[in-house]
Amino acid sequence: MRKLDFANLIVETGSELRKREKQEKDARLRLRVQLLRLLKSQEAASIKDACQICGITPKHGYDLWKKYRNKGVNEYLRLDWKPRRAKLSDAQQARLLERAGTENGFGSQAEVRRFLQDEFDVDYTQGGVSLLFQRLKIKAKVPRPKNKKASGEEQSAYKKTLSRA
Repeated sequence: MRKLDFANLIVETGSELRKREKQEKDARLRLRVQLLRLLKSQEAASIKDACQICGITPKHGYDLWKKYRNKGVNEYLRLDWKPRRAKLSDAQQARLLERAGTENGFGSQAEVRRFLQDEFDVDYTQGGVSLLFQRLKIKAKVPRPKNKKASGEEQSAYKKTLSRA
């Protein structure tokens, strides 16, 4: 297996990389610069060694090196993260909130999933419904448990005598 000459393959100087590493606010990008700096300065003899110092897996290190070699430092230091779009529009969320707040409401999250599928043609997992409810601050309205043998008439009579005392 041949060794790569990282000192010559990495275009940026060691001082540029050190300066960029100190300036970088995003930890993921700082880690990427650190990986290059370790390879350029030969503090790490291989990508595997540099990954061990940085605390990342060798596969991730090799993927980062490949990205640097193929696309250059500007593309290497760009994060490809894009936020997810909501499955429901604001109007649909308002309608869900309205339905959840009514007397009928929902009996279970499975019922909510069916409602979302039937009304909006949107497929949610059970966990997704749970997260949706957290995000919309919808809480399950569960009645307090009652004893099966309890008599409503006796309880109301007891409450009437209790308030006179």
